[in-house]
Amino acid sequence: MSDSYGSQLPVPAGRRVVIRDFIVFQIKLAADGLKDVIAINLSVIAIVIDLLAGRGSHPRFFYGVVRLSARFEGWLDLHRLRGIPSNDDRDALSRLEAPDADELIAQFEGLVQRKTSEMRARPEDPWDSPG
Repeated sequence: MSDSYGSQLPVPAGRRVVIRDFIVFQIKLAADGLKDVIAINLSVIAIVIDLLAGRGSHPRFFYGVVRLSARFEGWLDLHRLRGIPSNDDRDALSRLEAPDADELIAQFEGLVQRKTSEMRARPEDPWDSPG
């Protein structure tokens, strides 16, 4: 049985990369699970609306939910992590017109690192010292 990454697994990675990938994967799994719960409920509501509105042969709302769910999966790209070489052969139509989850996580990491550096470089507050 072969996976989609072929012989590229396991990839040697440093401890920081592995821990970061673990945390990112957990966040992505939670987002994917939330998406599934929302998609289940929306699809039920959409098919009921489509059937009640007489669009049984053209269920516009139901297929809209399916397309939205597929686009979110393309955006989330659950299995793309730093420790695994990326495979950029994804369907461009399945991606949302927004930064994907990995780009947002990288931006968040950069923000945290900048703020941490600023806090370390900031001189001691004169109000905190005993006077």
